[in-house]
Amino acid sequence: MRIGKTKCRQLRNLLESNKLEFLLEAHNGISAKLVEDAGFNGIWASGLSISAQWGVRDSNEASWTQVIETVEFMSDATTIPILLDGDTGYGNFNNVQRLVRKLEQRHIA
Repeated sequence: MRIGKTKCRQLRNLLESNKLEFLLEAHNGISAKLVEDAGFNGIWASGLSISAQWGVRDSNEASWTQVIETVEFMSDATTIPILLDGDTGYGNFNNVQRLVRKLEQRHIA
C-alpha cells in the first residue's frame, strides 16, 4: 500500500476510534518530524503557525500555494497523517475546490 493511502487510512482510523487521540501542531518539515518522533499519531497543521512560519499575519496573507508547499514538506518528512486548518478556504468556492483537490493529491486532510 502506498504511504499516502496509508496516511489517509490512519487519519480515518484516528477519527473513528473510541480512543482519545491528540494531534500536535507543526508548521514545517522539521517540526512535523519532531511530532512523529515524539510518538504522536497525527499532526495538526495550524493556519496561525503556518502564517507565522511565513512571517505574515493570520488573516489569509499566506496564499494557499504557500500553505500547500509547507504541508507538502511536512508530509514528505513524516509517515503520520496531517490535518490542515484551511482557514477561510483562501477565496471563493473555486479556490476551496482547488485547495481540497491539491490536498487530496498530497494525501493531506
